[in-house]
Amino acid sequence: MIGFEEMNAVLKRCGRECLRVAVTYPSLYYAAIDSLSFQMLYHYLNGLDGVAAERAVFLRQGEAPTHTLESKTPLRNMDVLIFSVHYELDYVNVVKILLKAGIEPVASKRERPLVVVGGPPIIANPLPLSRFADVLVVGEIEPTVPFLINKILEERGSKKSLLESLPPSLGFFAPQVFSGGEVSFKAAESLPREFHPVAQVQPARAPFKWRRRTAVETSRGCPHGCRFCMEGWIFRGVRERPVEDVIEIAEKGAVANRSRLVKLVSLSFFSHHRADEILERLVERGFRFAVPSLRADMLNRDRLELLRRGGQKTLVIAPETGSSRLAAVTGKFIKLDLAAEIAAEARKVGFTGLKLYLMVGIPGEENEDLNATAEYVLKLSRQSGYEGSRQLKISVSPFVPKPHTPLERVCFVGVDEARRRIKRLEKETGRPGRGARL
Repeated sequence: MIGFEEMNAVLKRCGRECLRVAVTYPSLYYAAIDSLSFQMLYHYLNGLDGVAAERAVFLRQGEAPTHTLESKTPLRNMDVLIFSVHYELDYVNVVKILLKAGIEPVASKRERPLVVVGGPPIIANPLPLSRFADVLVVGEIEPTVPFLINKILEERGSKKSLLESLPPSLGFFAPQVFSGGEVSFKAAESLPREFHPVAQVQPARAPFKWRRRTAVETSRGCPHGCRFCMEGWIFRGVRERPVEDVIEIAEKGAVANRSRLVKLVSLSFFSHHRADEILERLVERGFRFAVPSLRADMLNRDRLELLRRGGQKTLVIAPETGSSRLAAVTGKFIKLDLAAEIAAEARKVGFTGLKLYLMVGIPGEENEDLNATAEYVLKLSRQSGYEGSRQLKISVSPFVPKPHTPLERVCFVGVDEARRRIKRLEKETGRPGRGARL
């Protein structure tokens, strides 16, 4: 039981011939509803005749779901389980769900339900889950899911026939029938309006921190090529959503989701050629918005003022490192003078907080580089005026090599060493009176 009221959930009634699909997120409910691709799958499948989609998620940490949320149908009785996977650590949860639901986890020993897995880490490397999934989708939703569902409906009598009908050239990897060769990545040429959900499932009232909103994908892909970013490389071609579509989704979403808050989803928002126009038109229509993906080198006073008029209170930037030597390794660096200038302007126009994203364990990192990063943070704090743990927050993550990036073959420094480096940064930047909270 969820234990609180939801909005926009769908309980679709259809006959015995209906294809019943469990859209499954192998992590917590909060993460699932915050995932636009999860919402997109749920919305699109329920819009098809002869298909009924329900959800399965972790409601509590460590408690794998065994039934769907909508009708409480056992997962083992569904026709298809489609897993939307976004983090490698959730691979284990995929197997946990199958075991807890009483479903044979090994694909070659399982006749039903059909298990389909997709998501960015699957696109990058489908092999880790190839023993458990019948189909691994190496592609985006728009060009792959319609074809997949049509084939499932056509070949419902035979799992082998179905798997053989899914060509690797269209982004499908079916390990049980795969005879070698290349599985091609299938990308959407554009962002079709019909795939984007307007009415998005979310709590009407929640016992956790949640603001009702409409998530709108403004673009997909990134032009910047940071050498550590997997999504930036696998979704290399940038596709922009037309401004009119963005505004239409926001307006209809305001009604369906009972909120005029919009979350603008992209890898690099201001890389959209009409980003300023999007914000201006949203402000004119009385929307508030959150733009989580900002690059300091694409900000100026006018854009900061636009963001503040839309209700944004915290400026979030990701310099990754304060070492110019390591910046060359990552392919991304925000000069201290520029970061301080942008942060100071943000303070002048009314931003009350500054958040920085940093990494440790970047290839070639030495103690001198950690010292440079700590000094970068402290100087930025002094020059911008954001001081103390209430105003300045830092998120530090370890560098993890990702497939299909230029740094894919570099070694991870290890958990213990990553913790040591994070502790060192915490000591240097988090002393009483010196600046930030990590």
